[in-house]
Order: sequence, then structure tokens, then C-alpha cells
Amino acid sequence: MNIFVGNLNAKTTANHLSGLFIRFGKVLSSKVIMDSGTGHSLGFGFIEMDKRSAMIAIDQLHHLNFMNSYLEVNEVAI
Repeated sequence: MNIFVGNLNAKTTANHLSGLFIRFGKVLSSKVIMDSGTGHSLGFGFIEMDKRSAMIAIDQLHHLNFMNSYLEVNEVAI
């Protein structure tokens, strides 16, 4: 399942995201979206996990204060 993670601190990396989500299950992929011109974070990213782990992570991490930013964590609608 793909998970959208928004309102990321500008210093958040894909490794930071993986570290946050790993406690809920295996992280298949982690990505912070960067501006191609500046190389700076656009403030959101994506995590991929199995559905069961993802649902628990979404429930536990939505609105969590992580690196001084309150996360928006939702399932990616296809």
C-alpha cells in the first residue's frame, strides 16, 4: 500500500521516514519529493508497506509531531 506523508520538515530525508515507519512493519520504499531546480524538499513524500502495517502506521502517525512538524499521513487513492 502506498502512503502519502505531508507537512514534512524541510530537513526530513527518506531515511528519516523509513526510521519512523519501520516500527509498524517492513518498509518497501521511502521517498521524499524534491524540487528539481533547487534540490530542496517539497514537504511531502511517500512510503510503501504491506496493507496491514500501513493501516496501523496511518492510524498511529497521522498528526504526529515529527521533527517539529505535524504530519499528514493518508493512504494514496488510486
